[in-house]
Amino acid sequence: MPGIKHAKFMPNLIFDIGMHKGEDSQYYLKKGFDVAAFEAHPGLISETKKSFAKFIGDKRLRIIEGAIVPDPGVEFIVFYQYADRTKWGTIESGVVQSSAKRAKGVSEIKVPTIDFASILQQTGMPYYMKIDIEGADIHCLEVLKSFDTRPAYLSIEAIEQDIGIQTKQIELLCELGYDRFKAVQQARMHRRVLPALSSEGQNVEHEFTKGSSGPFGSDLGGAWRSADEILVDYERIFRRNQRVTQSIFWKTALIRKPVRRAIEFFARYTIPGWYDTHARHGEHQPSVS
Repeated sequence: MPGIKHAKFMPNLIFDIGMHKGEDSQYYLKKGFDVAAFEAHPGLISETKKSFAKFIGDKRLRIIEGAIVPDPGVEFIVFYQYADRTKWGTIESGVVQSSAKRAKGVSEIKVPTIDFASILQQTGMPYYMKIDIEGADIHCLEVLKSFDTRPAYLSIEAIEQDIGIQTKQIELLCELGYDRFKAVQQARMHRRVLPALSSEGQNVEHEFTKGSSGPFGSDLGGAWRSADEILVDYERIFRRNQRVTQSIFWKTALIRKPVRRAIEFFARYTIPGWYDTHARHGEHQPSVS
């Protein structure tokens, strides 16, 4: 088909798009997968090259330096890095503006860009693709539209409390052939317990750190949902968050963090929290859903 690119499907490969300090890459490597990790923050790249030197030497980990952008023809792009919250690094100025009250010490640097399509052709299409690059996630999905294969599973942030934006994300995933979804809260991921018998890679003991993306694929708990069902779930989540965070009680309790933390502990969810949308491709139908 004219214009369609080919990438060989690689069942033992995972893309960690937004490597940060390697919290997720460490988990994937431990489970026996090879990893291609993407990171734009120079300081974090230097750090992870040292801490993951053995895996890099064994050719099980490849760190791809730079930012995934809509126009890979541009050689360099401005990257906003945070002094206090390195995980929030982004190429999107709008993300910086929305986070101005919650983070300090933002500085601008120039980083090289990544031709994401070329990387896919070089490495092959991964089994699972974790996308977490603060506001630029959608670029990765747009590139996948030009390929004849897709990851069996992928996850992408669903941080906007806007059902219209979330609907567009789900529609794009459906266009790519994904037809089953899960909304997974990330704020309490450090309390997540792995299944005794893993269906994804090797059985391992692992404690997730705060900010980790956590399990994926068949290791996720709960039933997979259709596109319509997951949007109903998100409507409920966003409505609940809005109702609580706009209440006078919550605004008062927000000042006293111990009060808020106690409510969240007994309610078993974090407000407003943040979610990842996990998606399973229609061509990947395991025997156990």
